[in-house]
Amino acid sequence: QTLPNGLQVVVVMHHEQPAVTMRLLVRAGTSSDTREKLGLAHLAASLLDQGTKAMSAQEMNDAVDFIGGSMGAGAGTDLTFVNMVVMKDSFDTGIKMLSDMARQPAFAPAEIERQRQQMISGQKVSAEDPGYIANSVFDRLVYGFHPYGMPENGTSETIGALTRDDLTAYHARFFAPNNAILAIVGDVTAEEALAAAKKAFGD
Repeated sequence: QTLPNGLQVVVVMHHEQPAVTMRLLVRAGTSSDTREKLGLAHLAASLLDQGTKAMSAQEMNDAVDFIGGSMGAGAGTDLTFVNMVVMKDSFDTGIKMLSDMARQPAFAPAEIERQRQQMISGQKVSAEDPGYIANSVFDRLVYGFHPYGMPENGTSETIGALTRDDLTAYHARFFAPNNAILAIVGDVTAEEALAAAKKAFGD
């Protein structure tokens, strides 16, 4: 079903286990980064499960642990995703948290710096990996300076220059209901899932 605000909702009923998996896909990924802001999509995605305007990263982790769930977020070339897996009896709590992660990320300065340093450290490790270097060279040879040919994780210079304003602008631009798909798979009925989706994402 497509909600009035444009969000596409896909429900797959799977009653073998009393669990529900939710994934929100946003049509924006690393290929959306401009050359001056390479790494922005990855940095933004890494922060989605690191605190919302209502909960700190620690509070979110505690809340997810309390209901026996798991959460995650990441970015690919053409999409960003936010995941939540919960037991059936915590479905309403889980979809509310998923909504908050996608719609109300805190982009807390301390978390930005922590994720920034992790990305820069990861690049230093990648720079020692022949396979990573070969892939980077291949992408550049095939795609040139098209976004597909640029380093997805940015460079230490571009990541170091990213600001909180860059993150909030990126989020405001791409995280819109008519630019996203919500998939709900598990031990729910279509009616339950669509009602919960409307409640959590309809406004």
